[in-house]
Amino acid sequence: MNFKFCEKINPSLEKLDFQNAIKIAETALKKIPDSAFHSILDNSLINQADEFADWIDIFYEKASKIMEIKALYFEMNEFDINTESWYIDSFAYKHDGGLDDENMEWLYDFETDSEKETETVFEIEGYEKLQDAFENIELTTKNLQNARDWCEQIVIARFM
Repeated sequence: MNFKFCEKINPSLEKLDFQNAIKIAETALKKIPDSAFHSILDNSLINQADEFADWIDIFYEKASKIMEIKALYFEMNEFDINTESWYIDSFAYKHDGGLDDENMEWLYDFETDSEKETETVFEIEGYEKLQDAFENIELTTKNLQNARDWCEQIVIARFM
């Protein structure tokens, strides 16, 4: 991950201004010669929002039968290295550790006997060209590396 690119969009992400974060990354990507990574430009996740919301409802209903839910957490797999399938997993917690940027480790202190993880994942569809690009394109030039890195930032911002 290119942390310089992260630093450019993180202020917008921290303000929950996802559209601006995406705009910054897309503008930078458009300045790079065309590559397979550019297919992210016309590929939104919005068309899957209703199906995703239904999946969350089903997960919540199932988990709430096991425990009183205080927090939910959703996480996308490491799509840059797990290219066969891009998906979202969810976790339910019986406690809420808060949004302290200095101490978010409670999200990783997952206990399967007291918290609930999805038994299924939400498959992200429509990014097959990008999955292939992340798996197969050799980053032989600075432009290809930058295109991949900006594409990665856009995927993250769209997920968020």
